This record gives sequence, C-alpha cells and structure tokens, in this order.
Amino acid sequence: MKNTFFSLTTPIDRIILVLALFFLVWLYIYYWIDKRLPTNYALVWVANQSPKQINLQQTKQISFQGAMGESLIEVKKGRIRFIASPCQHKHCIHAGWLTNNGDFVVCLPNQVSIGLYGTQITQFDGIAY
Repeated sequence: MKNTFFSLTTPIDRIILVLALFFLVWLYIYYWIDKRLPTNYALVWVANQSPKQINLQQTKQISFQGAMGESLIEVKKGRIRFIASPCQHKHCIHAGWLTNNGDFVVCLPNQVSIGLYGTQITQFDGIAY
C-alpha cells in the first residue's frame, strides 16, 4: 500500500498544519509588506564633517567634496540619489533613488553617505547583538 499524506496524518495534524501555514502567511504580510513612512529630509555625511541637512521638496543638484573628489547628488520630488562620484565601481550611483524613510546609501571610497529621515521611527528588518 502506498503511503499518502492523508494516510500518514490524523485530522488534528492537518488542522495544525493549516493553522501554522495561515499564521506564517499572516506574519509575512504583517511584518514584511512595505509600510511607507513619510520622509521629510536627508542627511549627507562627508568625510569627517558635520552632517548637512537637505530639504527633499526642492529640485536641485548639490556637489560635495569627499576624500577622493567630488560627488554630485540630485534631489527631486521628495527623493535623492548619487549621479556622479569618483569611486571605481559606482555602487552608490547604481543604488538609484532613495525614497523611503530609513533608506541609506554610502560611497565608501569617497566617504560620502546619504540617509533619509522623517518624523516617525524607522522599523528594523533585523537586530544584531
């Protein structure tokens, strides 16, 4: 006789399995679906200088002198991004637009970083001790 799922489990086992799957889906939806928080401003950190606050409601390009050279940052319609940097691999440029509260991008070789902040606390996706 061939063993099937129904012959190996009892009705209680199947109920517990369905409840566990439902609970897993609910947890995923509750904790991982994008809950966009309002973003009010960006902070730009440049090599050993105090951070500069940038209003995201303006449209402009801003130049910052980092450790390797000049990084160019664009602000438009409540979002911000790197558009030029002297680093070799250009990971900061490829990161694209930062739009959500808590988004962060760094150009490590040039020591320039951008973080978005709002009035609400950002939720963590992981915590390490």
